[in-house]
Amino acid sequence: MKAEHWKRKVVTGGLMILVCSYLIWTQRPVSIIRAGSRFEYDPTLFHGLYTSSQRGFTDYGAYDIAVNHLALTEWGRILWYLDHRDELKKKYRIPMSASYHIAFWDIGSGFIDFDKSGDGDLFCFPPEGNTRKNCLEKNLLLSVDFEEGYYERFSFSGSGYYWITIPNGKLVRIKSA
Repeated sequence: MKAEHWKRKVVTGGLMILVCSYLIWTQRPVSIIRAGSRFEYDPTLFHGLYTSSQRGFTDYGAYDIAVNHLALTEWGRILWYLDHRDELKKKYRIPMSASYHIAFWDIGSGFIDFDKSGDGDLFCFPPEGNTRKNCLEKNLLLSVDFEEGYYERFSFSGSGYYWITIPNGKLVRIKSA
């Protein structure tokens, strides 16, 4: 009887520690490490110039944001984005176009030097200052796409599903084709 009571206490204590750890983990604030428009540093995006656009481009923007501590779940990532959409627009001017793509990259172990990494599967921001550490291991946490007049689409690397907003503001999960 004593051994059974002891095992129950250990299991209960272990579950309590797991639940508390999860709650602490999910309450960490998301840090935006770097944010910018891909038009600023990717010359391949200059190929669609239209003089009718106010900005000189098709009214489409591609943006990249390096983050630390984004939520673990798809739902948590979407809710964080929806809660911080106005802040992204005010502080980082993301998005500033009618149609857009926003990629949220995991900062992982930090920025690395492309030349010294030996890994060709990196995403690189433009260099800042006199450091060559401007690349991240490709770990796309969230991709937000919007085409003017349609819906906002949220997709995740390695997931067989994506989410969309429908006109009444609700989110719908759809299986990828």
